[in-house]
Amino acid sequence: METQVLTREQYKQLSKGLLKAIGEYQKIIPINTLKHPRYSLKRPIYILIEFEGGTVIASLDDIEAFAYEDTEFEAIDRLCEEIVDLYEDLKSEKEENLGKLPKRWLAYLEEIIVCR
Repeated sequence: METQVLTREQYKQLSKGLLKAIGEYQKIIPINTLKHPRYSLKRPIYILIEFEGGTVIASLDDIEAFAYEDTEFEAIDRLCEEIVDLYEDLKSEKEENLGKLPKRWLAYLEEIIVCR
């Protein structure tokens, strides 16, 4: 079996094609707000947007939060709601009642969220 060596230009074109193909199915975007009257973000957070059939999935892997909706805008809005709901749920629990993973999520959320 003979291996083919790509030229630098062929490699660049292949890389561009792969990135374009991946970009049609997913992208990473920053969000600067939680769209909530009581909470704001200290800094932007990066979320993953995936397109699967007619559904858009927005997710924040740091806390394993996600939202499924019909449009990108709706998925981002719903993810913001999920983030706020999780933050409020975790804050309302006594720390000793939280498991290892929820404690990590709370620590992350306290780093990025500020109450107004």
